[in-house]
Amino acid sequence: MGKRRFFELNFAAGLIISLGILVFTADAQLAANAAQRASDDAQRRIESFEKVWATVNEKHYDPTFGGVDWAAVRVKYEPLARAAKTDDELHGVLRRMLSELKLSHFGIHSGNPEFGSGAGEVGVELKSLRSGMTVFRVDKGSAAEKAGLKPGMVITSIDGRSSAEILEKLESAIAGRDLTDGTRRAYRERLFEASLGGEPGSEVKIGISEPGKAARTVTVVREEFAGEYSQPLGNFPAQPMKFESRRLEGNIGYISFNMWVIAQMPKLRAAMREHADAAGIIIDLRGNPGGVGGMASGLAGMMLKEELSLGSMRSRESVMNFSVFPQPGAFRGPVAVLIDHGSGSTSEIFAAGLQDASRITLVGERTAGAVLPSFFEKLPTGATFQYAVSDYRSPKNVLVEGRGVDPDVKAELDGESLAKGIDTQLQRAVEVIQKKGK
Repeated sequence: MGKRRFFELNFAAGLIISLGILVFTADAQLAANAAQRASDDAQRRIESFEKVWATVNEKHYDPTFGGVDWAAVRVKYEPLARAAKTDDELHGVLRRMLSELKLSHFGIHSGNPEFGSGAGEVGVELKSLRSGMTVFRVDKGSAAEKAGLKPGMVITSIDGRSSAEILEKLESAIAGRDLTDGTRRAYRERLFEASLGGEPGSEVKIGISEPGKAARTVTVVREEFAGEYSQPLGNFPAQPMKFESRRLEGNIGYISFNMWVIAQMPKLRAAMREHADAAGIIIDLRGNPGGVGGMASGLAGMMLKEELSLGSMRSRESVMNFSVFPQPGAFRGPVAVLIDHGSGSTSEIFAAGLQDASRITLVGERTAGAVLPSFFEKLPTGATFQYAVSDYRSPKNVLVEGRGVDPDVKAELDGESLAKGIDTQLQRAVEVIQKKGK
């Protein structure tokens, strides 16, 4: 019995020791796997840094980088990139590095799960006005309309976060970037609109204020976007499309669309034909950040009787003109184009080109001054890297980047008028058409 007991004890001890070895081996393997993942993550971050720096070095349209010592920029930021412990930290480093160029259309887009996660929306467009973040448009039949949101209301909080708290992260992200005031306002608007987004069916509590009324909180149930999406273009993702065409009082045609994407072109052609007998046409590009540059020439051809250029793009290798060719049945009446601080890129090419040609009247505010044609590429970290490949100059050789396009007729929005149902900029554009039609 003694020998058997001794065997059992030793067998048990051996089993425990074996299990201990197995556990130790598993722990060691987990640690090794974690170390490998950390090493892989670090390598991806370094590869992402290399790709961003090298792409700018090789493809920036200006070989002098606007006077920036790009090699010195690498020396400054590479140690920070290597020290980054997370992808988010690296993306912050890359953004700061790109901000040294002091140009638009250079950026890292990684998304922010804290803001705008999910496909649900409330259906409003916001404007950053003196009164605060103000409701500008409310989509018909939208969740916002059902909840009673109206133009002119000022948003003071979203899900308990004050406007200042919401803007804090944005200001931190764009700190040091040489942005125009208009571009900063547009960023704020997009951030607030994204903050209102979330999963369809979920609720968002919106603090609002109105002149002469007590502040209150409105609960809105988010709904899935019911409209069309554009087709993805390379690494540029599908975008929700909004389009409106109607006839205003005084027989004036009105066309508004939120982005220059190919799928909007048939709608633009149909709308221009629809308004062929109008006394004039107003094209509303407020808040339209741009899109496919060539579409500007296509729309311009629907309102010109002679060939012209909307300006040119200059890269390291070549110069390309935005040539416009008149189309059959082109509209000959007066055209007013509404612009504001949110009108960027292709919207600015369209506005600047036709303004120089004296074909249209620009009404509203100075545009964003963010007009560089750009590409999108995926980084090893999964973020999207946007970089400009050429500059843009108007037909009169004016550089629009960082400057914007000034309107012929200045007009500002104000919250009090919006609350009364009056769009002061649209009202001014109507007056311009009426005056030109006499």
